[in-house]
Amino acid sequence: MKNAAENRSRVVKAASSLLRQNGVDGLHIDGLMAEAGLTRGGFYKMFGSKDALNAEACTSAFEGASNSWETILAGAEKGRLRRLADYYFEPKPAGSQCPLAALSGDAARAPSDSPLRQAFTAGLQKLVGLLSKDKKKDEELAALAAMVGALVLERASDDKDLANAIRSAVLRLASGDGDPSGA
Repeated sequence: MKNAAENRSRVVKAASSLLRQNGVDGLHIDGLMAEAGLTRGGFYKMFGSKDALNAEACTSAFEGASNSWETILAGAEKGRLRRLADYYFEPKPAGSQCPLAALSGDAARAPSDSPLRQAFTAGLQKLVGLLSKDKKKDEELAALAAMVGALVLERASDDKDLANAIRSAVLRLASGDGDPSGA
């Protein structure tokens, strides 16, 4: 029984990484199971469907992000957004990037009742809960949306100067100066 749980955990961990790296359409069972060191036949013993795996992998990605955010934000009363933004924009391997930026497109294209969208929404709610303070909730939500959008645009663009300008504007916003233009 322990071996089955360990195998399942390896598959979910590998799927979480591959999902953030390649998206839903780029997650193939054969490649996933090879990454986890298992055979394809084992997949169907562990998961009812690829949709169920996608949701579990999404949940796993958000659990990792939540743990990181809790560490970054622990004990911080001032400068929370800037601390998070500095961490958020640190270079990370594609398979360990923020699930908000990596999976939002897939979640948006999924049917509203899909397990993936439900897992994404639950993960988003958890991260918002970690970040939000009652007095500044609107500011924090806007900064979070700006960080996610900046990361998505940075990764999608081949214009490094534009990507750096977007990142810099969001970092200024997260610093609380209220003027992303820097004026």
